[in-house]
Amino acid sequence: MLPRLKEFFKDESYEIIVSEQNDNDNFRIACVENVGFQYAKGDIIVLQQVDYYPTEDVSYDVTDQPILPARKGIFLDKDNQSPREFLDIPGGYRKWSEEIDSAFYGGVIAMKREHFEAINGLNPLYKGWGNEDEDLRERFVWAGIPVKRNEEGTFLCLYHEDNGDMSKKKEDHQKDFFEGKQYYLTQAYNDRNIGYRNLTANVEELATGEENLRWIKSTNYKVER
Repeated sequence: MLPRLKEFFKDESYEIIVSEQNDNDNFRIACVENVGFQYAKGDIIVLQQVDYYPTEDVSYDVTDQPILPARKGIFLDKDNQSPREFLDIPGGYRKWSEEIDSAFYGGVIAMKREHFEAINGLNPLYKGWGNEDEDLRERFVWAGIPVKRNEEGTFLCLYHEDNGDMSKKKEDHQKDFFEGKQYYLTQAYNDRNIGYRNLTANVEELATGEENLRWIKSTNYKVER
């Protein structure tokens, strides 16, 4: 992914922050992305998961409102060269080659720094896969910030065995998902102001040898309400 992003932005001023979770606990992507923002310097913020590979028709240009750069998503097989068999694609994603669900805010989103700050980033209270992107969608609604999806923009969805398929995830990961869903439905609005400013973590920065590339690893996330 890094070579592709470097090629994509070679004619622009940019920084890439690789933000990773530095433990074996269940996934905390909202925390990971919030920590990445805390290290960012730019005025335009792009949150992009590593398995989303942009093709030539993608635009990350942001003007007055956040954008969803992905209009279509092509799931790739294990070789990451060929489209995945239709029935092998997780059920909720099989129409992505035609158009991504308009309510889907995961994968990749771009915004101005002021937009991220206005919603206090992502809710760091979610654990495991899913729910934090739905919460992010609602945070923009609650803050009165409209978001638009680009008219075109095709991403290749790189293969990993369990992407999007809850039935293939471990039991504790499924538990996290369903608990997160219940929290989203009952408590998310009340916690809409909890975000990156409430989050602390232990962060280690690794040398990359490149001026515009930073690699950070974080763990021990703590959220102060």
